[in-house]
Amino acid sequence: MTPTPELATPEEIQQHSGYKSMQPVKRPDYWGVDLDMSRRPGVPMMREPQPFPNTRYPPEQQPGMPASPMHGRTNKKMPPVFGTSTPLRGLSGAIRKLAYSYPDHYPRHWLLKMLGDRVDSWEYRARKTLPVLVPFALLGFLTTSLSRR
Repeated sequence: MTPTPELATPEEIQQHSGYKSMQPVKRPDYWGVDLDMSRRPGVPMMREPQPFPNTRYPPEQQPGMPASPMHGRTNKKMPPVFGTSTPLRGLSGAIRKLAYSYPDHYPRHWLLKMLGDRVDSWEYRARKTLPVLVPFALLGFLTTSLSRR
């Protein structure tokens, strides 16, 4: 025995959420208070954006070549200001140059850059400790070779 379908009344239809979404939105009384520009909270401080005084705008292109390439995309221009204080050198520099040959959106670009940073930290540690360790290593080698005779 199949149940007979029930017909909805107009009151039930008006209670349905789909019907309610067709109605205009009821907003609180305070809605739109800050639409008037003079009543906005930041009015005394609001002003048009301007460059800082004593600045050159737009920035001039820095002369020279960058110490390290910024990206592997040839059609992308260099920014007007770039760093020249840390040139690429050593094994870490070779790894970073390889990383810069890949576009920025390749994971190998960022992984090689991180590897270059790790190698750079080991190079720094070696540069710092080798002048101290080499004399001790030579002294140890000489004492062992002399004691064998």
